Amino acid sequence: MIFKSNIDKWLISLLCISFLFSATGCMSDSLNQDPDKIMEEELDKDNLWGTYLTTMQRNVISEVVNDFQRSDDLFGNMYSGYFSGTNNWEGGANGTTYSFPGHWIDTPFRIAFVDLMSPWNILRQKVDSTSVLFGVGEIVKVAGLHKATDIYGPLPYKNFGLKSPVPYDSQKDIYMSFFEELDHAIDILKGFDLVNPNSKALEEYDLIYNSNIPLWIRFANSLKLRLAMRIRFVEPQLAKEIAEKAVGDAYGVLSLNNDNAMIADNTNLAYTFSNPMFNIWSGYDDDVMGATMDTYLNGYEDPRRSFYFQENSKGEYRGLRNGYKDGHLFKKNKELSKPNIFRSTPYPWMTASEVYFLRAEGAVLGWDMKGTPESLYNEGITKSFERCNLDVALAQKYLNNDSSTPIDYPGVMGKGKVSAQSSIKIKWNEKAQPEEKLERIITQKWIAIFPLGQEAWSEYRRTGYPKIYPIIDNLSNGVISSEAQVRRLPFPESEYLGNKEEVLKGAELLQGADNGSTKLWWDVK
Repeated sequence: MIFKSNIDKWLISLLCISFLFSATGCMSDSLNQDPDKIMEEELDKDNLWGTYLTTMQRNVISEVVNDFQRSDDLFGNMYSGYFSGTNNWEGGANGTTYSFPGHWIDTPFRIAFVDLMSPWNILRQKVDSTSVLFGVGEIVKVAGLHKATDIYGPLPYKNFGLKSPVPYDSQKDIYMSFFEELDHAIDILKGFDLVNPNSKALEEYDLIYNSNIPLWIRFANSLKLRLAMRIRFVEPQLAKEIAEKAVGDAYGVLSLNNDNAMIADNTNLAYTFSNPMFNIWSGYDDDVMGATMDTYLNGYEDPRRSFYFQENSKGEYRGLRNGYKDGHLFKKNKELSKPNIFRSTPYPWMTASEVYFLRAEGAVLGWDMKGTPESLYNEGITKSFERCNLDVALAQKYLNNDSSTPIDYPGVMGKGKVSAQSSIKIKWNEKAQPEEKLERIITQKWIAIFPLGQEAWSEYRRTGYPKIYPIIDNLSNGVISSEAQVRRLPFPESEYLGNKEEVLKGAELLQGADNGSTKLWWDVK
């Protein structure tokens, strides 16, 4: 089916959020909003259902600055060691100091279910479940919702839009659904591509790949690989099977930077992307380079420093330790490097570089990843350099560096000085023990996927790498260990108010307290 519309009709689509639960009830009182509705007949006139795909794509990474800050930046970006906060939000008792304000921990949940799952709920009701629009929507849904379950754990996912109230599912069940949904989507898209090669069926709605169906299939396979690797310590055999199937698929996985899934300006749709990170560091003056990035990038004399961060007043790249309750004291400090992210800078969902590192890890385990650990590791570095517009010769010199290690962190304003946490080198060492190989892979993947903080935080929790500096001021009252760091976010207060019976059952599925120290299902290493 070819849909007819234009980008201005997003406004209608966004107005329809109030309509999204009309056929299915509510999940919690906080989401049961019912202002004036746009009638279905009006939408049917112009086949507007494709605009819901666009809405979903715009909410995998929220473009709303305050929402992005409270969903991605002040949690994943900080906990991954990428950035540090230069503010004293909530008087210093905030997520960066392991205290969780209610309106902070509500935000990732609201984005996942109101901004992403709600348009998906309408889309799946209005289009055939074997259509190309459904298939791509299924992939986008998993791309966004796996972030949410990796933040909270159990979620009211599988019966969303089908039952009221919506019961919580264990994270294991959610992941199993993800794999089934991705397989279903891939089958749909393969069948469609076979009959309709070079189809432009979604070109008026697809911000990511402009209706390039083979690229959507590669992205779906890559997403399967990412999620398979996430569960490899808790379900090793299943992880192997899924990963090998993804890499061995005829369409393959992301392998070129032209394949990268990125949200960016889209001239076909007259869409201008506004990277929310720009306002956070430039307008709010809230984010600077993290100390962990400082110790690794400077230790390796990494050429990507200038692509990721701006030089300070001394022509250096300097970061700040995380979790200062009085972080506002560093707000105007000229020693600290700001992110090199601007309004038009694309934001990655997933890159070819990440996929090579995933494959390298699998190859170390003896999985069939279509390459050796060394070749895949080196290609991951090379693709990262290419994405940063750096010469391949620089990448070759870098990956052959067998001497540089992370440096001690020198501190700022006489505060926070600390020794390097790791001595891992860059060059691949085939004779190294598996654990050293894992640290080498994850450290380089962490550098390569910047600024994807949520994914980097998940990988840190899964593997323990890279070694991230503990925060300065831990205000958790002993609940969260500074060494173990935050493992998840507590469930939203809105769920305890509007969906209490089910969220209490969800908390039982954690097999631990509903706080920031309880590990997720896959976090077993």
